[in-house]
Amino acid sequence: TWLYIIQISGLMLVCVLQFFNSMILGSLLISFNASVLIARTIQKNLKKGGLLNRLGNLILHVLLVFSLTLLINKFIKKILNLESDEHIFKFLKAKFGFGATRDFDANLYLCEEAFGLLPLNTFSRLSDTLLFYVYILVLFLMTAAAATVALRNLSGSNPVQFMEKMEECTVTLKPDAAYNLIHTVLFGCLALSTMRMKYLWTSHMCVFASFGLCSTEVWKLILKGAHLYTSQRV
Repeated sequence: TWLYIIQISGLMLVCVLQFFNSMILGSLLISFNASVLIARTIQKNLKKGGLLNRLGNLILHVLLVFSLTLLINKFIKKILNLESDEHIFKFLKAKFGFGATRDFDANLYLCEEAFGLLPLNTFSRLSDTLLFYVYILVLFLMTAAAATVALRNLSGSNPVQFMEKMEECTVTLKPDAAYNLIHTVLFGCLALSTMRMKYLWTSHMCVFASFGLCSTEVWKLILKGAHLYTSQRV
């Protein structure tokens, strides 16, 4: 909750410092953060029932958040009469083949190579520095750990058993590592779809790969997988 409030406060401060730039108020991020806080109030407890009930609650929560995001965003734009970012949505629609556009700004982006797909030679250049290999190894291990933790969290029904599992999961995958795992996957998707955005991904790749090399949790997972685990080896 504090994370969402901090992000909203940060964006509001940017709006003020940019001489009340109304485009910030119409951003999807403000609408998303607001919708998450509302959805959390409506669905106070997602950890009720068994695995299927919890999965159903989670899917419903995600749908509620995205629906509220679009509604709040549309409402803010209608009140403030904002159309400044419409060309971005037109560009994305045309880029992914959902119909052509006659918008000048959107077509300008479509002509630019920087807004195209990420070229394949990027991976060979990243491999030359060995960054890509380390990154993929850490990403694979962290994703496997995250999937295991998520299943454990969803399947726990007994409160005492659930707390024990949560403590075990926190040792296996710390919240800060899980947060950065989600970020690196999203940055990767963004870079693959739009080459210009690779500056976000490549810098985060360096941070994520170095975390993996220096993390006792990652080495613990590797040694456990190879049946060589001891605390001295870690």
